[in-house]
Formats: sequence, C-alpha cells, structure tokens
Amino acid sequence: MPATLSYPMAFEHNGLLYLIGYRGGAQYLRRSADGGRSWLAFSDGEEEKLVATTSDAERVAFVKMDTQGCRLVVGVPNYPDIDIYISADDGQSWELEESL
Repeated sequence: MPATLSYPMAFEHNGLLYLIGYRGGAQYLRRSADGGRSWLAFSDGEEEKLVATTSDAERVAFVKMDTQGCRLVVGVPNYPDIDIYISADDGQSWELEESL
C-alpha cells in the first residue's frame, strides 16, 4: 500500500475516484473503483503515479478532465507560479504544460 498523502484532493468521474496529494515535496495521483478502499494498479503495477516533482505543500486543483481514459489536467502550486500538468493517458504519465 502506498504511503499516506497530505492535502488530498479527490474527483469522481464515471465511477472512478481520482485522488491527488502531497508527499515529500511532490504530488502523486491514485485511482479507485471502490471509493478509496483499494487503489487500482497502473500498467506497471504501481498504485500511484508521480505528477510533479516540485510542489508547495498545498492542495492541487483538478482543472479539467476531458473523458475517462484520456486527458487529465491539474494545477500544482509552485510559488510564485501554478504549474499546469497534463496526462493524456488517464494518469499513467504526466508532462508540464505551462507555468502561470
């Protein structure tokens, strides 16, 4: 089981719960089909994915979800900016899109 995440933010879409949270200077994403009682494995067998390696110890905002299985967009606080990360594969991998 993955370690505890601080400042969690959750979003439910089509029966899946997406949870993003902070640990050790980074933000991580998890997915659940049973409300968080257990976590779904990604294709590599891991239950969470690294979203951003630098982040303030604060909540992340889900900005947009196009459709399940497709694009996820999150805003990650990184003072003095907010970094926008995109995942085109339902959280499997993440790319920094821009800093605002």
